[in-house]
Amino acid sequence: MLAQGGLNPWLQNAFFLSGLIGARFAAASWGGPGVFDLLWTLLGALAGAVLATAFISRRVVLMTDRGVVVLEYGRFGSVQPTRVLARLPAGTGLGPLSGLWARTELAGERLWIHRRWHRNAVVPRAPHAGGR
Repeated sequence: MLAQGGLNPWLQNAFFLSGLIGARFAAASWGGPGVFDLLWTLLGALAGAVLATAFISRRVVLMTDRGVVVLEYGRFGSVQPTRVLARLPAGTGLGPLSGLWARTELAGERLWIHRRWHRNAVVPRAPHAGGR
């Protein structure tokens, strides 16, 4: 399952909107043509989104029959884990997951897990026998 640490997911929207609104006001105060305003508004929104992404830590949480592994992956790329952050014992739970962004703590880090991944947070019960 994928998780996000660092900045609260709802604050990402605030960064995006503040970049959008700030650039819009700046462009309006310069008194340029309409296309100029639109360009600066889009650039401000993009700058806000990139800034918010810089404050996010992205995690992969693997729940196996042997334990829980927390992996780190890059901020701007695809989901390719770069290093192992923590190995936790089998049976480590994430707690109750509810809402659009469930807040939990794992390996000493506050993580938010999107509702899309809540069903994957079940700890496997029986070890794999190794057969086909």
